[in-house]
Amino acid sequence: MWSTTSLRLIGAAAALVLLAGCSTTIAGIPTAAGRDATSTSSDPTPTTETSGQTGTSESDPGTGELNCEGDNVIAPEGQPFCFDAPEGFTPDEVTIDNQAGSAASYSTGLSLTPRDLIVISVYELSLDSDDLSDRELIDALSAVIEQLAEQGFDFTATEPQVREVDGARAFYYTGNDATGLFSDTYFIFRGRTELQVNCQWETMMTEVLNGCDDIRASLQISG
Repeated sequence: MWSTTSLRLIGAAAALVLLAGCSTTIAGIPTAAGRDATSTSSDPTPTTETSGQTGTSESDPGTGELNCEGDNVIAPEGQPFCFDAPEGFTPDEVTIDNQAGSAASYSTGLSLTPRDLIVISVYELSLDSDDLSDRELIDALSAVIEQLAEQGFDFTATEPQVREVDGARAFYYTGNDATGLFSDTYFIFRGRTELQVNCQWETMMTEVLNGCDDIRASLQISG
């Protein structure tokens, strides 16, 4: 939830194992490009920053359309989300080396340092998650959460808190690993879209958590 600087996206994992054949989220090692000269990355998907007088507002639950207008809005082309970029963060291309599950269809990041950053990843589902109960989604997430625990990630609790982001269900996990990285991770479901927001820090906890709050408050998701 990187390379020679050990930028590990701790806690970034989920697997919708009950959705046979669908894409799954992953445990990964992302690299914030430009922060680590030894990292490698694929060609970035274009990200659009639009200008305007107002920030993002909640997406239309009836049409699933995004209302991505305002100063400093991050609206990646062709992707099912947008949000207001938090102050002080630098948009970064992110590379994730898979450890479990299949790769995200899209990932992007915003960083303060190589070990203090926020990563947003998109996973396309083969079934409509709106048809599944909270319990079914939590049970699906639990398999890879257990795998991460076996790999040394110490979760505060293996049962997530159920929250809401842009009117969509969000499952919240938090914890840390032995290298001194801490992570707050949100798995957000709407329709056939799963969005993962991983907020990770080593020394800049307040700044990362404030940025994470800003992203969740402005985030719009279509399904």
